[in-house]
Amino acid sequence: MKLRLARALVAAAVLAGATSVAAAPPKTVPVRRPVSRRPPPKVPRPAATVQSAPTGLKARLGVARASRALKSSDVAERVRGFERLGAVGTAAASELLEKSLEPGGAAKGVEDRLTVVRALARRAAEPGPRQALARAMASATSGRADDAGETLVRDTAALALARSGHRDALEILGKALRQEGPVAASAARAIVAHPPRTLEPITSARGAPTRTLVEALEALGDQRAFSTLRSWVKHGSSELKGRSAIALTRLGDYETVELARLWLAKHKKDTSLVVAATQILVIARAPEAGRALGALLENPEAADAGLELLATARSAELLPVLEKRLAKADESSAPSLLGVIGRLGTPAAATVLSKHLATPRRSSAAAYALATCPAAEARDALARALAVPGTRRHAARAAVIREALLGDRVPDLDATLRALIVSDDAADRAAGAWGIATRDPGHARTLLGRADPVVVRAAARAVHDDRTAVVAAERLATEKDPLTRTALSVSLSRESSAAHVPTAVLIELVESGGAASAVAAKALAARDTPAERPQIERLSKSGDPLIRAHIALGLADSRDPSAVGLMREMYRFEQNADVRHALVTALSTRSDRSRLDTLKLAADLDGDERVQSAARLAVAGARLSALPRGRATLWLTLTESGGSAKHPPQARVGTPSGVALPVVADPDGQVLVTGLPEGPLSLRLAADALERQAEPR
Repeated sequence: MKLRLARALVAAAVLAGATSVAAAPPKTVPVRRPVSRRPPPKVPRPAATVQSAPTGLKARLGVARASRALKSSDVAERVRGFERLGAVGTAAASELLEKSLEPGGAAKGVEDRLTVVRALARRAAEPGPRQALARAMASATSGRADDAGETLVRDTAALALARSGHRDALEILGKALRQEGPVAASAARAIVAHPPRTLEPITSARGAPTRTLVEALEALGDQRAFSTLRSWVKHGSSELKGRSAIALTRLGDYETVELARLWLAKHKKDTSLVVAATQILVIARAPEAGRALGALLENPEAADAGLELLATARSAELLPVLEKRLAKADESSAPSLLGVIGRLGTPAAATVLSKHLATPRRSSAAAYALATCPAAEARDALARALAVPGTRRHAARAAVIREALLGDRVPDLDATLRALIVSDDAADRAAGAWGIATRDPGHARTLLGRADPVVVRAAARAVHDDRTAVVAAERLATEKDPLTRTALSVSLSRESSAAHVPTAVLIELVESGGAASAVAAKALAARDTPAERPQIERLSKSGDPLIRAHIALGLADSRDPSAVGLMREMYRFEQNADVRHALVTALSTRSDRSRLDTLKLAADLDGDERVQSAARLAVAGARLSALPRGRATLWLTLTESGGSAKHPPQARVGTPSGVALPVVADPDGQVLVTGLPEGPLSLRLAADALERQAEPR
């Protein structure tokens, strides 16, 4: 059965408002840290000198044995040899490690190279290891430079150089930042992860400044970069001038506002400067920001850049321009525009949205935008729509979301939900069941016992507490309907409720490969008895990173101390950042001291900012939750090719913490969930594993 994603809307409550998100194909974006307007605190650095290494017969024998291992055709044997050289730590051992990274050296693949780089990271302040790390950062020996394995090696080498704090190492990173591409990206991530004590080696390196360098300085949040950025505003290309001025604005230098006004007045034909000037006005919330953004949207050469800025704009002046674009928009871009209109939060915006509520292809997007629009007129529009048969169902759903996000109750919602759940229309019953269950956990537990599978599946998406999860798990243990089982499997995300489901059912769900397979793998790993361990180890090497991640999350609850050893082994060469994040999350909840080596490795040398941040919290003693409760909401429209409502699509909603929740769409293709943790969500349609990424805008 082939599925396609018709629309996706995601919201996270922010103060009194909320954010609307449209699903988009997966893409790699730089993750930035919040910008501080004060100089960063001093970061402790390891001493430049290295403790004396062991000498004598034992060290020589260790080097000799390791040298023989490096000639093996077996990867595991070579890796053990590299690790032994790192442990010996003598000059001879270090020289062998350095030579192994040369062209034709003993380090042949990603696992070899990563092991060598990690071993040399301890000696990055020394000239030989430092140059070897520079070679590892600059070269890719297997596959493309952007392959996950090569990125892992390159990031680790760059992080090792940055962590050393040595001037020569920083100069190497500064030179790398003078080019564009994967090497520069790794260098940027490294200096942001380990901020240098002085920026001079970075900013004075030879070569022309680049966009990547500007973005790295911005992400550092260090105001010592002001003079350098100002010089590039004066003497750089149009693109570099604009990007440097934006960085200055984000670092707190609002002198750029006058410069932006000047660019808009005198450089109207320079698209790069016009776009940068508009962005500066939007960041600074200048009075003319809305007018400038409206002009940008009318400019054919800059309209795409203007659409990207809409996510942060809140100017009522934009409404006429947005209406004009909405009239010409196709069905893929209309939801985003409707969401932006909703965030304007004005009475006029609510009026525009209410007009589109009756348009079939835009009804759910308009309803969602009304749900998140703070204007009282939006609530009134939903109240009116509850009384109209054609808009009642979506209006009821939107009213439930509005109540969850804004605490604003729409009149007559109770009566409408009671009427919907007894309707002859299956989609109405699903909408009513989900709304009632979302608003009252007690009613959710009652609805999970109903005979109507449509009602049970919808109510399962409202499982937000342990008591309700136990009721869902108890029904899952004996449920025969495949779609209802999938919907009830959301209860497996919690260990307390998963305990009520037999192991045989878990294995069956894992092997089915459907939307419930991931959470079933998590529940299976949490049991981790000698009988289940072989199955768990097999799944820990699955070709699907989602399964590997859930095995890691489940092992957090294992009562077997050897589970930490299994997780450490899983982390060693894992190329998928989501799996590494799951492993760090799981290790943070353990008390075994042996977990600390892996957590410290991730905190220092993991190139993914999210993994690194989680590891640093874990090293500091934080216990990270696999599924924290939040205020984000999800509204998706999924449609099946052929339009059958008897077999609604099933999908997995990936949360920022890593847990993928199984969901089954209502008969009209709608999927609504509240109480999700804030952050980016992902969607995988279960039938063909098609992935879509949803990112905050």
